[in-house]
Amino acid sequence: MQLTRRNALKTFGTVAAASVLGAPTVLRAADSAVLTVSTWGGITEDSIRKYVQPGFEKLTGATLAFDIGGQGARYNKLLAQRANPPADVFFSTDEAVVTGTRAGVLTPATKKNLPNFADLQPWANTLKSDDDVHVGGVPYSLIACALAYNPELVKTAPTSWEDLWKPEFAGRIDFASPVNSLMPAFVIMAAELAGGSATNVDPGFAKLATLKPAKLSVFWTDWAPLNKTGDVLVATEFDYYLEAMKDQKYAIDYVYPKEKAIASLEYASVVKGTKKQDLAEAFLNLLIDPKVQEGVAEQTYQGPTNAKANLSEKIAARCAYGPRVQQLRFFDPVVFADNRPAWTERLNLEVVPSWGAR
Repeated sequence: MQLTRRNALKTFGTVAAASVLGAPTVLRAADSAVLTVSTWGGITEDSIRKYVQPGFEKLTGATLAFDIGGQGARYNKLLAQRANPPADVFFSTDEAVVTGTRAGVLTPATKKNLPNFADLQPWANTLKSDDDVHVGGVPYSLIACALAYNPELVKTAPTSWEDLWKPEFAGRIDFASPVNSLMPAFVIMAAELAGGSATNVDPGFAKLATLKPAKLSVFWTDWAPLNKTGDVLVATEFDYYLEAMKDQKYAIDYVYPKEKAIASLEYASVVKGTKKQDLAEAFLNLLIDPKVQEGVAEQTYQGPTNAKANLSEKIAARCAYGPRVQQLRFFDPVVFADNRPAWTERLNLEVVPSWGAR
């Protein structure tokens, strides 16, 4: 299935936001066309359905279908079914774009077909392999891993990642699991706290082994019950999950540590082998439309990547957005992709056994 290209992709960039507001359909694909999006469930799926799907379907005449699950499980499906891909668009971290492209299950998008890409923030694109013609995907949101704490039980708020090692928090910490998307960042951070570096991580593994977590988590609901009971006092967690916890009346607050919080860019990419590249690129372009991003930020507290997105003061204070971005540290996803297998093995052999965490 192909869309007419003469004015199609130009139109996607200029009328996408209007289409969300109910403007007439400009272009039509075959009415039977279905674009399958592989993404996380929960608020990510909900925000796509609310802010992206109506405009996409009105603009293209195609419909959306969803393949929902954790990133690891969905990525393994791409690997196992590469001859007949289960999706056309894949949502992931920037590291997974690197590994997926290397593995031949993700394919670049054509930059000229993504007019909104030109309006992305300078910090937004962490894929250094992009060039003037192709991009590995579109960074559609910015979130940050922060240091959370229970303000009802912790009277002096933590200010540094080093505070995780304070004696009063021993055995009452939630920490990222070795399979967590940001674990390589924690290895580097711990190494630096111990006098090492990204290229000298031995001190980091030694320091991590002395941490005393009560729980290892991938998702905030893994440890949220322990926040309610007071068994977890501090935690490493994404800011937008913590904002959602606030809305649900958890006793929770968080800080961006003085060493900076860990930036994490969420991407959407085209699956290699799709027969709907044009539709996939249209979807990607709409995903980074400023009006779409404003709506997503208001619902999910995920920071927008389009510089033209304008958030209210209330929402901006709860997102990785504006001046808050200066408090974030961005990592090269290639470093994560290159080192994750070896570092995960070392964590499981040298660190996790000493933790005794659940």
